[in-house]
Amino acid sequence: MKFIKICGITDTEQAKKISNLPITHIGVIHFEKSPRHLEIEDIKKIKSNISNNVKLVAVVVNPMEKTVNELLEIVDIIQFHGDESINFVKKFPKKRVIKAFRVKSTEDIDKMKPFWEEDYLVLIDAYSENAYGGTGKQINRELAKYIVSLYPKTVLSGGLSEKNVKELVEYIKPYGVDASSKLEIKAGIKDLNKVKNFVEKIKEAT
Repeated sequence: MKFIKICGITDTEQAKKISNLPITHIGVIHFEKSPRHLEIEDIKKIKSNISNNVKLVAVVVNPMEKTVNELLEIVDIIQFHGDESINFVKKFPKKRVIKAFRVKSTEDIDKMKPFWEEDYLVLIDAYSENAYGGTGKQINRELAKYIVSLYPKTVLSGGLSEKNVKELVEYIKPYGVDASSKLEIKAGIKDLNKVKNFVEKIKEAT
């Protein structure tokens, strides 16, 4: 699989261990309303401790342009997880951007189309009124499969765990996967055994 991201990491030692697994990306959150929020200085520490084989992604929600530019000095990729417009996102290098969408129904597809037309890497997450991701909610699998059939460059997120990822990957066939809350002991702290099992199950599925 081209994209395997373990997200919501807050602990430098855990980041180092996880980065040595056969994954492609590690995600940190820079959004003050998140229980997994990290300040810029902490993100720098994680970046300097992880394997060079893994890219670091900073997840942001409706950020200021200045914040994005500051983060891009440290991390490899920015994941826009709010209501950012295509015009705002186009201010940054396309190869260093992921655009996430919280998906409730096929009506949400229209919001994705401008990003599809510009060939962005897109991530789909379960919709929640109360949070921008990290809820453990699972997206409707039929809806996810349909979106991937329309736009194959789609990363699957939302409620993925070592128990369901193999079946979901085999059924939906996404470009990649992104997991956070279902692999945790508590917000921001991973269960390393669950993370290892999660990665093993992806290998089995692909």
